[in-house]
Amino acid sequence: MKKVLVYLLFFIVPAISLSQVENVSRLAVRTVNPFFYYNALNFIDEDSSLTRIDLYIQVPYTQLTFIKDGNSFQSIYEISAGIYDQNDKIITEKIWSERITLASYSESISRGGSNISLRSFRLQPGTYKIKIYMEDRESKRNATANAELNVRDFRTYSFSVSDILLVKDYSEIAGTRRIIPNITNNIVFSDSGFYIFWEFYKQSEDSLYNVNCKIKNQDGQVILDFDTPYKFLTNKNPVFLKIQKQDFKLGEYVVTVSAISNNSNEGPYNVSKKIFSRWIGVPKSVVDLNKAIEQMIYITSRENIENMLSIKEEPERFNIFMDFWKSKDPTPSTADNELMDEYYGRIDYSTKNFSNYMEGWKTDMGMVFVILGPPNNVDRYPFNYDTPAHEVWEYYNLNRKFVFVDYSGFGDYRLLNRDYSEWFKYR
Repeated sequence: MKKVLVYLLFFIVPAISLSQVENVSRLAVRTVNPFFYYNALNFIDEDSSLTRIDLYIQVPYTQLTFIKDGNSFQSIYEISAGIYDQNDKIITEKIWSERITLASYSESISRGGSNISLRSFRLQPGTYKIKIYMEDRESKRNATANAELNVRDFRTYSFSVSDILLVKDYSEIAGTRRIIPNITNNIVFSDSGFYIFWEFYKQSEDSLYNVNCKIKNQDGQVILDFDTPYKFLTNKNPVFLKIQKQDFKLGEYVVTVSAISNNSNEGPYNVSKKIFSRWIGVPKSVVDLNKAIEQMIYITSRENIENMLSIKEEPERFNIFMDFWKSKDPTPSTADNELMDEYYGRIDYSTKNFSNYMEGWKTDMGMVFVILGPPNNVDRYPFNYDTPAHEVWEYYNLNRKFVFVDYSGFGDYRLLNRDYSEWFKYR
C-alpha cells in the first residue's frame, strides 16, 4: 500500500501539468477552495423607488498573504465590483481595499478565519451582470466571479419578502442586535441549528401573515417544514428565524420562505436560497462521508475502511477520517491538503467520465486514473470486425502502458494483462 501512496504523492502536480491527452482542460481535476465567497442580496430601498443590492464578500485568511509588521501580521487585498447591463455596458462600479491585522501567525493560517466586507448598490429593477475581481496585494494572486443579477421590484406586490441571508451568529443584548452573516452558505458548523434573516415588506392594511419555511435536500425530499404566524404592523419588518434542525447530512439543500396573508388569503410570495452542508477542509466533491471512506480503497486497506465505517457517530467517524488525511498531508503547516484534494478530484473525474453500469471510480479505468492520474498519452481504437474497441494509456515517467478493451461493446473497458500482484489488491 505504501507504493500506492508514493504514486499519488509523486504524481500530484506533474500528472496534471504534463498531461498531453487530447483535451488538457478535461483533465483539470484538482479541486481547490474558493478564493472568496460572495452573496448579492435584494432588499427594498426606503429612500427611493430603486432596489438595494447588498454585496457581501468573504475572503478566508488562508487565501491571503500576511506580512509580519512588528508584533502583528498584516494583509491587504483589493476588490472591484461592477454592475453591467445585458450588453456588457458598465452601470456602476465600486473599488475598495481591505486591511487585516492579526495578533499571531496561527490566526493567519486558521481555516476558520476570514474577513467580510459589504457594499450596497441602488438599481432599477431588471436583469444585470455582476463582475467581481479580488487581488491579494502582496502575492498578486487574484480571482474573479461573474454571475447574472436579477434585481427585483418589491413595490409591485401588496406584500413581499427580501432575499434570505444566512446568519452565522446572532445575539440580542439590551435591544441591540448583533449578527455575523454566513456568506459561505455552509451550515455544517450549526451545532444548535442556525438563523436565517429576511425582511418582510407590505403595502396593504393586512397585518396577519403565516410564513412557511421549508427545506428540501438535493433529491427534492422535504426534510423540514414548519409554519410561523406573524403580526406585521409596519411597512418594513426584519425577521430572524431559527432553524432548529441540527443533523444535516453532507449535501446541497434549498430553503424556501413562503408568506400568505391571513387577512385576505393573498399569496403565497416565495423566496428561496441554496445552502449546503460541507465539512470544512474537505474537497467540494465530497458530499457523502461514508462513500468518501469507501472511495479510499486505493490508498488504505479494506480493514481500515471497515473500521472507519463501523463508527456509529458521524462526528467521530469524520474526525477519524480527517486524522487519516492529515497523516498524509504533504504540507501539514498549511491549511490545504493537496493530496486529499487531488485524490477526491480524481475520484470525481473518474465518476463523471468512466461510469457505466458501475460508478466510474470502481472501473478499471477509474482505478488506474485515481492511482496514477491522467496519462501522458491516450490512443483510442474503435470497434473493428475482428477487433473490439480499446484504448491504450501511456505513462512516460513510469514507462508503463495500460490497454483497456471493451469486450461487451457497451463502454465497459477492462484492463488487459492486468498485473494482479500489483493492481488487484488495491481495489
